[in-house]
Amino acid sequence: MKNSLIIGDGIIGMLSAISLSNIYENVYLVRNSKKKYRESKINRHFSINLLSKYFFMKMGIWDDIMISTSRPYNKIITWSDNMGEEVKFESSSISYDSLGYIIKEDLIINSLTAKLSAINNIEIIDDSDINSISYNDNCHKVTLSDDKTINLNLIIKSDNSIDFLLNSLELNKKSIEYNQHALVIDLHLEGNTVSNIAYQKFLDGQILGLLPITQNKYNLIWSVNNDILDDLKNEDDKNIISVLNSHLSEKVGSIKSISDRVIFPLSGFHVESYVTNNILVIGGAAHSVHPMAGLGLNMGIQDIYLLENSFLKMSSDNHNLNQVLENFNSSCILENSKTYNAINFLKKFYSDNLIPNYLKTQSLRIFNKSKYLKIKAIESATGIDVLKRTSVDKYCYPN
Repeated sequence: MKNSLIIGDGIIGMLSAISLSNIYENVYLVRNSKKKYRESKINRHFSINLLSKYFFMKMGIWDDIMISTSRPYNKIITWSDNMGEEVKFESSSISYDSLGYIIKEDLIINSLTAKLSAINNIEIIDDSDINSISYNDNCHKVTLSDDKTINLNLIIKSDNSIDFLLNSLELNKKSIEYNQHALVIDLHLEGNTVSNIAYQKFLDGQILGLLPITQNKYNLIWSVNNDILDDLKNEDDKNIISVLNSHLSEKVGSIKSISDRVIFPLSGFHVESYVTNNILVIGGAAHSVHPMAGLGLNMGIQDIYLLENSFLKMSSDNHNLNQVLENFNSSCILENSKTYNAINFLKKFYSDNLIPNYLKTQSLRIFNKSKYLKIKAIESATGIDVLKRTSVDKYCYPN
């Protein structure tokens, strides 16, 4: 295989380039020349599951990430004041030391950037240097501003940051409006608290997700209905701390201060096909889900894993690209549809007032008592089920 082009230089785009550099002679990564990293007192954090950890290890960047600050967590506790049943998910249920890792976004980006710079067959192109991209069923070609043309075997769209380059690409998708915004806030706690537990609390019109990031510090993803948002935006820090303490102090202790707030709208979608005109869409170009499960980035990393796995199924001397793409498409539709539908179901289950609380409580009790269901839920959320189905014999062992 000769040339591949990846549009989008975020985490998924960079990781795709590293993966495909082992398959293609030349990989071209299109960078968003207008991207500006917003200055903020808040650092974005991701929950990295076990499949993502395995793939980072395979790509040779996990050790670099682990040198810096990252925090494993081995338990997730979910609860609601309206339901008497607390649900716990523990890594010991699947005989692992952790369920995942909390990692700062810039650590992942810096590790990927360093890895990219060390690979000779990856070339970065600014989107401003591209005149056009032409594509049909049989031929892809990119024309640069100096009139140089590059024939392409494969084009991948990894996010929606540079839409104008493929503005005629039509994607059929299922969409859902969550009618919520997310507030992201760092919480600083009183005392000396060290925790490897993530929390999630469900309230009427709100979901509070807590990720442990350092001693005495949690990262909060606070999803709120749009009609609640205006009130929260106008509250000062003192009142916000008071509200959060009333909801969370029973689990994490007293909150003494908070960071600036970052707010963004929430909506979901999932494409009906990952392959259109032999162009692949993955990551943020293919799906978006509610942040309540922390699986958005992991779904994108899983896309790359499944693509690489589809290539490896074929003879290294005679890749049949159409067969690779067909296998990849069916795998992604299967795996991501399950995740997308499960997250939307849980969001509706906890937030829909049409379902009586006693029915919700009874359902949770049945789930809690079923070791089998809990293990299946944990294996799905951590990606262990996908690794098992793709015959990975050794994976995700603790360092």
